[in-house]
Amino acid sequence: MHKSSNFNYLFNATLSAIAIILAVTPANALPEQNIDTVVKWAKTRPQLPTLRYNSEAHGYEGTKGKLYFYADVTSENGTVTKEGITVSGDSSLKFTTKNAKAVKLLQNIYNSNIGNDFQKSRYVTKVGRDQYSRGQKFAYITAEVQGGSSFQIIPLNKLQGFIDNAKYCQTNQCDI
Repeated sequence: MHKSSNFNYLFNATLSAIAIILAVTPANALPEQNIDTVVKWAKTRPQLPTLRYNSEAHGYEGTKGKLYFYADVTSENGTVTKEGITVSGDSSLKFTTKNAKAVKLLQNIYNSNIGNDFQKSRYVTKVGRDQYSRGQKFAYITAEVQGGSSFQIIPLNKLQGFIDNAKYCQTNQCDI
């Protein structure tokens, strides 16, 4: 009987430790999380650069090879409002739902849930060069930019606000 109670104690302690690790360490860092979480997460992703704070851009950013990654924040240690990836110099990678290379990159950086959510997202509208899509978990903004392709992930509940702001900025001077 003593051995079984030791086993149960060890088993429960191990399960508790795993639960704590899973709760503290996110599988991915996404908009509406704290920037500290995103910066720590980015360090675990071999495709991503080291992120540094840029006060002019109001966020964290970095470049690694042909990939530029950024996370906009409400303040230096605040909440992430959106994240973006731009890949330049690779004409075969375009952030579209039909481009397998782009979807694979998103799966590798985030996870298959995000890659699949983007792939299955529905086109909403286009404002200027930006195309807006609605997934089940997040909303996405994609664009072809000079020399590359751009992808942004935003909270689903903020999609209309981003669209409205983009429309407003087409006819008014906005601080970008």
